[in-house]
Amino acid sequence: MDKRSEARTHRNVGIFVHVHTCKEHPELIGSSIPCDAMDFSPHGLRIKSNLLLPPESLIHVTIGIGRPFTVFLLLGEVRWEFERDGQLMMGVMLFDGEHDDLERWSKSFESTPGTPAT
Repeated sequence: MDKRSEARTHRNVGIFVHVHTCKEHPELIGSSIPCDAMDFSPHGLRIKSNLLLPPESLIHVTIGIGRPFTVFLLLGEVRWEFERDGQLMMGVMLFDGEHDDLERWSKSFESTPGTPAT
């Protein structure tokens, strides 16, 4: 049973994950990791990566998407992670931070449901 409350857009988009806090691996704080957003919604991302971050890690996500091309800086928390068939996946819940673009990101879904329309 799917627990998601929002529809997801399924697209493979290159992103950067910047590690803000990571209790289990503090040596990763401040590092940037290239990843792929496999699907996304106004308040969540499913990310494929070469490195798993444990749940409760706080990250900043830089994602560029849309026409015209627009870059968003989003704050999120890793909620789950797993490895299956050699694929490393993480689920991220986005939330409002002091210097992020969550409001602009969320509004971009309003004009075209299910996809940022910027």
